[in-house]
Amino acid sequence: MPDRGKLQADSFISWWRDAGVDYLCADETTNWLAVPASPPEQSVAKVQHLTAKPAMHRPTANMRTDWPSDFADLMQAIATDAAIPGNGYGRLIAAPVAVANAALMVLCDFPEEAELTVAGLGTGQTGQLLTAMVRAMGLNAAEVHIGALAHSRPASAALPAQDAHLLADFARHQIAVVKPQKLLLLGSAVSEIVTGEGLMTARTNLRNLNHDGRNMAAVATFHPRTLLARPILKAQTWQDLQVLMRKDHL
Repeated sequence: MPDRGKLQADSFISWWRDAGVDYLCADETTNWLAVPASPPEQSVAKVQHLTAKPAMHRPTANMRTDWPSDFADLMQAIATDAAIPGNGYGRLIAAPVAVANAALMVLCDFPEEAELTVAGLGTGQTGQLLTAMVRAMGLNAAEVHIGALAHSRPASAALPAQDAHLLADFARHQIAVVKPQKLLLLGSAVSEIVTGEGLMTARTNLRNLNHDGRNMAAVATFHPRTLLARPILKAQTWQDLQVLMRKDHL
């Protein structure tokens, strides 16, 4: 007989993955039925004490806020300057695929390991799938800019929550400098940080993005890494891409 508990667990995990949760991870296992050992007042004090300490990997105070407004200067800074937001999570940086005034700007969360190896976004398995997605939209590589919220990769494979505001500001700055006609947001983290909405909500609601005096067509969809893990979601992604293809530049 099949293990009923395992079947239920697999079903539960699959549901969350279909909902756009890219990662299921934690430092320690959690006993959801356990009674908290500390009174609420002590728990709050402990959280405040922990969050008051600066991040050891890259203090926010050391990050640049005078970001270049020239396209070439900004691309150079992203590729070389560790003080740019999102560049301090690891030793290696994957530079953007730089296309000014692009027909389409693709924004992901952070590089894959293969992209760090060659120091450039849009490579490896996820890059190949993204290229196929772009071609299906009728675009070629010379028309597509590929950027990220962070161009280095966090060791935890998740962007630190305390950096969300700064990464959002820098993402908007990138969009303003690239000046794309349309915008494609990949994955849950990008959707939440850039639009303030979860991926499944943004997939339904997001049709345009008003920024820097410009109103551009925008769509959020699943990250290629999610599609590689769950190919069943490719049909939904193709529907999202078709919506973006039909939207005129505004």
